[in-house]
Amino acid sequence: MTSLPDALPIILVLAVLVGAFVSLERRAPSTRLRLWTYAWALCFVHFIANAIPIEAGVTGKILNGFDLGALELSGVVFLSSTMLGAGSRRKQAIFVTLIGAPLVAHAFVGRFGWGGSAAVDGLMAAAFLSAIVFSLFTLNSGVPLRAGVAIALAGIGAFAIHEQRLSGGDPWFAGTFPLMLTYGLSGVFYWRLYRRRSLGVMLASGGFLGWGAVYPIGLIMTVYSTKLQVRLDLWNVPRILVALGMVLTLLEENSTAIESAHTRTQAENLLLQRLSQITSRLLGGHDPATLCGEAASAITEASSYRCAALFLLGEDRRFYLAGLSGFTAQEAEILQSYSSSYAIESLKSRSARGPRPSNQSFRMTEERDLTLIPMVSWRGAHVGCLYVSDSRDAREDGSSEMVKLELFASDLAVTFENLRLHQQIVRSEKLAGLGQLVAGVAHELNNPLTGIIGYADLLGDEVHDEKLSKRVEKLGHEARRMKRIVDGLLRFGRQSDQAIRSTGLEAVLRDVIQLREYHLRKLSIVLDVQLEPALPPIGIGEDELKQVLLNILNNAIDAVAESARKEIHIRSSSQAGRAVIQCEDSGPGFTDPSRAFDPFYTTKPVGKGTGLGLSICYGIVQECKGEITIANQQPYGASVVVELPLAIAAPAIIADDTGAVRR
Repeated sequence: MTSLPDALPIILVLAVLVGAFVSLERRAPSTRLRLWTYAWALCFVHFIANAIPIEAGVTGKILNGFDLGALELSGVVFLSSTMLGAGSRRKQAIFVTLIGAPLVAHAFVGRFGWGGSAAVDGLMAAAFLSAIVFSLFTLNSGVPLRAGVAIALAGIGAFAIHEQRLSGGDPWFAGTFPLMLTYGLSGVFYWRLYRRRSLGVMLASGGFLGWGAVYPIGLIMTVYSTKLQVRLDLWNVPRILVALGMVLTLLEENSTAIESAHTRTQAENLLLQRLSQITSRLLGGHDPATLCGEAASAITEASSYRCAALFLLGEDRRFYLAGLSGFTAQEAEILQSYSSSYAIESLKSRSARGPRPSNQSFRMTEERDLTLIPMVSWRGAHVGCLYVSDSRDAREDGSSEMVKLELFASDLAVTFENLRLHQQIVRSEKLAGLGQLVAGVAHELNNPLTGIIGYADLLGDEVHDEKLSKRVEKLGHEARRMKRIVDGLLRFGRQSDQAIRSTGLEAVLRDVIQLREYHLRKLSIVLDVQLEPALPPIGIGEDELKQVLLNILNNAIDAVAESARKEIHIRSSSQAGRAVIQCEDSGPGFTDPSRAFDPFYTTKPVGKGTGLGLSICYGIVQECKGEITIANQQPYGASVVVELPLAIAAPAIIADDTGAVRR
């Protein structure tokens, strides 16, 4: 028992310390700070109970129980805060309950003498047994180390019970060993927790070790040197060192966090500046392929990520690598396989189980620290994706750096979408001009052609000479051929709006394939058709869709006729209210994709093609408010993608009782 005047300085220090930790915990809540507050509050209770001058009676026994129990429980709480990580709240609660409860009960039972020595020994054995079980099942170490810890704890527990019996059941003799272990190990784990040679960490770690050493030294002095007395202030030096070390550690962490935040802000500003410059150059018309490589390099140089890769969606609706930094060639190939055709939604579903760094990015669950940031345009279309990987430092989810990368990805998406739309407008204007020209020429040619065909028919009926009759027949045949070409030109140049139409793709495609089935078999061409089940009707006329598909299939057959691999793949899907039909072949590809839609442009031999197939397809698709795009594939092959709006169901027409028609 310590007198109140002697204990008053340390009581006041502890009161101020508890108040300081309560204030710190409110400002920056954390599990570790909360546990430290609880532990110092228990130390405060220990000194209050120790300083109250009541030794006899029930009150004295209760105070003595609080004296030892609060001190032992404080050590257990300190040990749990340093030994177990900040995210292990459940383990910390189990640790404090399993070990702290028997020790507190041991303090009170020993003072009141309930159950005799068997109860006191049993509670001490329960505390050490709980520590052994906890160390065996929760320590992240090998089996030999865990077994050694368990054996050491069993030996110390047995020795503590032995000393307790020699002292006549005094709980302080047995309590010396848990106090020595909890406070001493707190110093070891405190150093392991922070692992830096700063003043705060060294003071707290050394203070805990000294605090743990106080109790065996006090026990030895009590047994062997009863005349030697040490001032209470000297015994409390380790506690003061621990308190100062903890406060200094928190200040050091705060200072480090401020410096890190300042450095991070500078780096993020540099990143934002670099990315803004790249976006401005893109808007200025620079080559996107070149700037994507610069963008990937800027991300790895000015952000915490070591690796970055940019993939863009090509005209064939497949992702291709546009910029790379930090990834190896093999890793780039793996990323390319992840980003296959129409893969954004599947990537999202694969990433849904993992953590999300922010609202617009996805953490890949099957790969290394890989984050996917989709590039979505203002129309909601995916134009590419950005991968970043291997962060140099641990960041909280939703960090400002990730937000800046997402903003950059959005800017890139808008820029690329605008560039694509600009190219489409230029092409549409060029083809519209050509359409007006050829439509005018076609109208002018129609009248004389009609006359030629009519007079050829009349001459055919009047001429009886076989030789002359064949010449007239050939004249009519060529005139009708010219008429078909003129009709194709009119089809290309027509811009009229049609009524609502609805056609099923599967039946039309089956008819088209049957028309060319003989040529497919004759040329040994492998035709692979994969249609989306239950694809809704398409907003186009049946004849028009058949003409589009037949022209595309004819071009594909002609392209693969002389190829080593003769394969044609047709796929369909529905996306955002539009039907997407993709035809790929293993031929040599387009010689000049930019001119493929021009009327009369063809690479086929003379007499084999007029060059109107794709231009007619373009006119039909545009007339139906759709899009048609072409692209060459690597290392060979061509792809034609047709997007058409799905059919809009016509409103039902209902007649009421009066016979009036209502919609």
